[in-house]
Amino acid sequence: MSESGGSNSSALVTGASGFIGRHLVRTLLRRNRHVLALCRRPDSLLDLKDPLLRIIPGDLEDPRSYLPHLSKEVVVFHLAAIRARLGSTADHYRQVNEMASLKLAQAAAAARVQKFVYVSTAMVFGPSSSTAINEADGLSEPTRKDCYAQSRVSSLREMNKLVGSGLPLVTLCPTIVFGPDHPAHPNRITAQIRRLLHSGIDVVIGGGHQRRNLVFVEDVIRGILLAETQEGFGEVFILGGEEISHRDFNALIFALAGRKPRMRLSVPAGIALRGAKWLDWFLDHDQGTGFESTVNVLMSEWQYSSQKAIGILGYEWTPIRNGLLTTLHHIQGEVH
Repeated sequence: MSESGGSNSSALVTGASGFIGRHLVRTLLRRNRHVLALCRRPDSLLDLKDPLLRIIPGDLEDPRSYLPHLSKEVVVFHLAAIRARLGSTADHYRQVNEMASLKLAQAAAAARVQKFVYVSTAMVFGPSSSTAINEADGLSEPTRKDCYAQSRVSSLREMNKLVGSGLPLVTLCPTIVFGPDHPAHPNRITAQIRRLLHSGIDVVIGGGHQRRNLVFVEDVIRGILLAETQEGFGEVFILGGEEISHRDFNALIFALAGRKPRMRLSVPAGIALRGAKWLDWFLDHDQGTGFESTVNVLMSEWQYSSQKAIGILGYEWTPIRNGLLTTLHHIQGEVH
């Protein structure tokens, strides 16, 4: 068996019940891989019954839940993280995304696992200007205005330091992921599509012309499995798709669904920011974890290049129209 991992090795997936994690577990099982699924909510994976699947109740912050399963025969797919969401605290981001992730990586290096595939986020490279960001642009320097991005950058920097100590690391940075989801872990973009179709109200901030890179979840899964065979350690790859503005995205959803919006509304950026700051004050959100951070993300450009992954891994991405059609069919199936 090669050092870079292979189809015969067992897969330990952290964050297995999450949006990307569920898709990865399902794909690994289809490829006849033995899967160790580490998650805090084992019941959310019960629908994936398979003799090759072993669900491990556990928490990334408790090394006792994963240490017995680290060995030379295992490839670790590390997806577990506290996502960017309202109500999370700055300290929680640090504890999970930085400290707990680093402990897992250190334990994996000590156990000499075959490969450590770390799934981070393209947000570690920061928002873009008018041109797409690539890996050579380097990691951003996020401030306390975005605790999630700050924790992800710090984690990746510490992970990279372990490569010299024997961690067989390859890092993947998906852009904004969408696709069919599960009630236990709804996807943010897919949930946005549901709200659009349910309300019929097309709402954007500051005109909605900011472009962002969206990637279909199945493309991310293929990219993860391609990265498992990557020979070099310490490489970082952006896994992206197609750029589209908020306004054009909403219009495309209504068009693909064969509907027209009941109302179109563009909230001025200044009003949105003032309202967000007031809500954060009223709800006592930590700086960089609340509505202001969310509005700043929505008003920024998030354009990325996947040329490195295309050239080295053979990565490919699905046109956004095709991915959205699949997602809409999934949503429509929920109703019927």
